[in-house]
Amino acid sequence: MKTSNWMKGFAAIAGSAVIGLIFVTIAHAAIPEPVVAEVEFADLITVTEVTPLRYGILDEALANAETVIISPDAPATVTDAGGNVLGGVQAAADLTVTATASETLSIQVDNITNNTGYTLGSFTCSYNDGANTACQAAPYTPTSIASATLLVGATLTGDDNAVPGVFNGSFDVTVAYQ
Repeated sequence: MKTSNWMKGFAAIAGSAVIGLIFVTIAHAAIPEPVVAEVEFADLITVTEVTPLRYGILDEALANAETVIISPDAPATVTDAGGNVLGGVQAAADLTVTATASETLSIQVDNITNNTGYTLGSFTCSYNDGANTACQAAPYTPTSIASATLLVGATLTGDDNAVPGVFNGSFDVTVAYQ
């Protein structure tokens, strides 16, 4: 079949238009902008016990609901309305917390194990010489240093079952980034 000249001309013009559109599209395409992805990994938090929570020597007559309170101060403030502290050392638990400086932390006390004659509760903390607050209070202000002192105090409440002897309890302190 014979193609007419006007069809050849039309095909040439149409082809030029398509090529022109391709060049126009390429000419107006955006220039890619590289974007940086910044990543900073926080240090692993470590908590190290320096000294335990110490109530000293208590009278075995510690009555039900009588309390001995150790505050998270250094030296500890001891509240003993019943006169049950007979001697020994009374001190808040002293822990060293190592974490990334300038990061806000949360502190939890859980897994409390009581023993014969008492229960532990109402835990209070002082982080980096800050105010005494309930340990579960959040957030704890970040420090400009990577290592700080955490003092933990608590209320020991008698349960009328005390007998002479050493009866250690325990609790877990968990520190996390907030």
